[in-house]
Amino acid sequence: MGTTVVATIVKENTAVIAHVGDSRAYLAGSELKLLTRDHSIVQTLIESGKITPEDAKVHPRKNVITRALGTEENVSVDCNEINVQSGETLMLCTDGLTGYADEKEIFSLLSTDAQPEALIDLAKSGGGGDNITVVTITDM
Repeated sequence: MGTTVVATIVKENTAVIAHVGDSRAYLAGSELKLLTRDHSIVQTLIESGKITPEDAKVHPRKNVITRALGTEENVSVDCNEINVQSGETLMLCTDGLTGYADEKEIFSLLSTDAQPEALIDLAKSGGGGDNITVVTITDM
């Protein structure tokens, strides 16, 4: 079994983000910015140039974290701190959203103050074959 987590602590305009696995954090402002790096075998393959991001979407091991395959890479908690401006939205989500919804569509919904339910519906309409969890934070 692979377990992933993404978490944040927000104080005023600062967010500290911690994550392990392939759950993600994004910041939506003038664009959608990915704030985390997946700890997965397909991410390692993408970074080494062996597969493309499009190939990763259908890779048979797309949900396998790197450590589970016995690679030399140690998976540890990644932490980063970001400054969040007024009008921006911080989104934490599982790969059940990003695996079944296009980032352009996600950004479009986030740009219209969509509630997480609308993002979950988007993933379900895209096939929704995994658990889908979405948390959005605005007005920090």
